[in-house]
Amino acid sequence: MQIEDTRAIFTAIFAGSIVLANVLAAKLTWVELPVIGGVAVPAGFVAFGVAYLASDLLVEYHGREYAASVVNGTVITLVVAYTLVFVAIWMPTAPFYDGQTAFVATLGDSASIILASVVALAIAQHLDVRLFSNLKSRTGGRHRWIRNCGSTAVSQGVDTVVFISLGFAIFPALGLGGEPTWGWALLSIIVGQYLVKLLVALLDTVPFYAVTEVVEQKA
Repeated sequence: MQIEDTRAIFTAIFAGSIVLANVLAAKLTWVELPVIGGVAVPAGFVAFGVAYLASDLLVEYHGREYAASVVNGTVITLVVAYTLVFVAIWMPTAPFYDGQTAFVATLGDSASIILASVVALAIAQHLDVRLFSNLKSRTGGRHRWIRNCGSTAVSQGVDTVVFISLGFAIFPALGLGGEPTWGWALLSIIVGQYLVKLLVALLDTVPFYAVTEVVEQKA
């Protein structure tokens, strides 16, 4: 496999994982953490980890500018995907179809959650691309784990703070859906979800090394 051949693969994995992560986020899963205890996390957190892995690989082999353009395209794709979901919800329901309520409950996120996810994606993914590129330059291309873990850990933190703050506090307070959450309750959601995402960021170093080794051996 030539390095250029990976462009389409990593791009598709990134975009697909982002869209799928937002769909899977309709389910909350339960993760037990030491000291903190159990935390509720959107089930899409693994898919987001795959997306961050793919974006790092895009920067690694195809450069910061191309990776940034993929992020922009994926943000647009996510907006289009949400639009198509709401068109499907709006469509008349067949008389014999009894799953409309569950369909809406699963896919029909409130405006606050949708806007928060789009804004958080745009900010955090561009930050990840920039940090990864800068760390690679500063380390002279050595120590791949530093740029992989460092960029993902920081950008996942920003993603969590932006998404939770906007989706659960600021946007609901502006009347975009739901009741706003403030104070310790909001902080606990941010901390719990970030710790889970940080664990995923550390674990994705293994596939990052594995993929880069395979690509460079085949190049």
